[in-house]
Amino acid sequence: METKSLPIMLFDERTLTPSFGYVFDPKWLDPFESIVSILWKLAKMNRLSGQAITTQLAKSDIDPYEGVAARRSEVDLCRLHLTLGLPLKLVRDSVLPDALQAVSGPDFRYCRKCLCRGYHSIVHQIGANKCCPVHGDMLEIACLTCGAKAPYRLNVALLDTPYRCGNCGHLYGASPPVSPRNKRPFNKKARIAITRLRWSYFAYF
Repeated sequence: METKSLPIMLFDERTLTPSFGYVFDPKWLDPFESIVSILWKLAKMNRLSGQAITTQLAKSDIDPYEGVAARRSEVDLCRLHLTLGLPLKLVRDSVLPDALQAVSGPDFRYCRKCLCRGYHSIVHQIGANKCCPVHGDMLEIACLTCGAKAPYRLNVALLDTPYRCGNCGHLYGASPPVSPRNKRPFNKKARIAITRLRWSYFAYF
């Protein structure tokens, strides 16, 4: 059976506007997916560099290698909403409220099993939350291969290495993530668990 490859698209990195359209489907997302997870899918499916994405995220000019904190006061949510064609509320829910920065982890925190299915949740970043609400596994805060930690910032280092350690290049999960086109949505039990945990921390945000 012949497989169809994605079209090669030309991007203006100043505006992140593709010449012939880009590939992104809201159906690829699960409840309360983090902005990092969303942008990794955008990057992988469209072969975008971390620099092309990072320069479009902030409300002012930034050094893409320094990046921007993944919080609502620093990320241009409206631009991301228009670029991806996602509901503004969904985009807003993918970024931590500023009021929760004091209790959120400064480093990327992840569930290995979630990353195998190409998913990272905003609730994984809450410091008081030690376990994945879906799998019950302890969340990791460093690469299991080299021990390096990744600051939870939207920068070139993080966005150029989807699902991998930016220091050594090894996968964070036990296997490469499934393609967004092929993954199945979380079941009802998993969706409820994520939603309940999200609202327990974000009830007023």
